[in-house]
Amino acid sequence: MSARWKADDLVSTRSENVNRYKRHFLKQAVCELRFPTLMELGEQRPPSSFVKALRKEYPILDMSNEFTVGLGPGNSSSSNIHILRSTKGGWSISLKENSVSIETTAYSGFDNLRERVLQVVEAAEKIIDSDFFTRIGLRYINILKSDDEEITNLVNPCLTCPITSKLFTGISDFGGRMQLVSEDGGCLFQHGIQFNRAKSETPAKPEYLIDIDTYRSEVLLSDTAAAIDIMHRQAFDLFDWSLSDKGRISLSTDIKNQRG
Repeated sequence: MSARWKADDLVSTRSENVNRYKRHFLKQAVCELRFPTLMELGEQRPPSSFVKALRKEYPILDMSNEFTVGLGPGNSSSSNIHILRSTKGGWSISLKENSVSIETTAYSGFDNLRERVLQVVEAAEKIIDSDFFTRIGLRYINILKSDDEEITNLVNPCLTCPITSKLFTGISDFGGRMQLVSEDGGCLFQHGIQFNRAKSETPAKPEYLIDIDTYRSEVLLSDTAAAIDIMHRQAFDLFDWSLSDKGRISLSTDIKNQRG
């Protein structure tokens, strides 16, 4: 029997479009796996076995510092974050004293992400001295863009009705946040209009953020794949609900040389 979490039922809508879309709006995907703190992982040198296991795909090794500031004298501390990067493709892995994460800005599909996450888990299993993760999080940050449509036409009207109702004018900021929680996990859903002011358009062309962050607590290492699978499906179901029919048609159209 596959692993189950109560958090699996936080989103009851089910999408029939799992294999429908030919492109995506995904800007960034992140998977973070937390474990009981192991102080030596924050030392200046990363574990050699971890680096060696991932060196072929992530040969560039960087380091940064994380500072924690507490109240009162002597309550501040710092630790090192070891970052492994791919030479191309926009992938990176970060190892800290209580977590390891993998992220990409060049998402090509869930199968590739899943394979890379499990590769990191296999490498981490040898160094974290734990048979479970205290928390696994999977986050997808989507930026919806359109040159031909009003951006709100791509989004579920349930989310955009304050804008599309025409009751308000001069809206410069709009968004929403919904936190779903159970005893063994949860899901954070954030959405809203944003303006890409780095571009040269005048006025700035609006985009729409759909940010979905799902997580599960106290997951056995042996159940990692099952947790990743169900969190991905939950995030996809919620994302697909967030779209309008026009948004789904847009993703179903194969546009050459267009990246999500």
